[in-house]
Amino acid sequence: MAGSGTRVEHLYPIANRLASPYAYEMDPDQQLKAMVDLEDRGWEMLAIYHSHPNGPDTPSQTDVRQAYYPEAAYVIISFRYQQAPSARAFHIIDRQVIEIPYAIVEL
Repeated sequence: MAGSGTRVEHLYPIANRLASPYAYEMDPDQQLKAMVDLEDRGWEMLAIYHSHPNGPDTPSQTDVRQAYYPEAAYVIISFRYQQAPSARAFHIIDRQVIEIPYAIVEL
């Protein structure tokens, strides 16, 4: 998710090159293309999002270990309960997980 300040302007969906429901690794070519594009537009990387198809809406131990961008929020979408998907946002800094509030505003 990229934008300015706290406003997300664009989502960059990036394929999971592991093609696994249990592990995720961004396709490096798509990741680089997204980073160049957001930089060209003068945006910042505001958040990184991914889903837990069958897991909770909290960071896993792997998520915490692989939180390489402390300046970004980490948004986790859980589909554990298909009728009521949920999403939560976190800062993960030095392996410390802090939930942060967010709002979805339609303009």
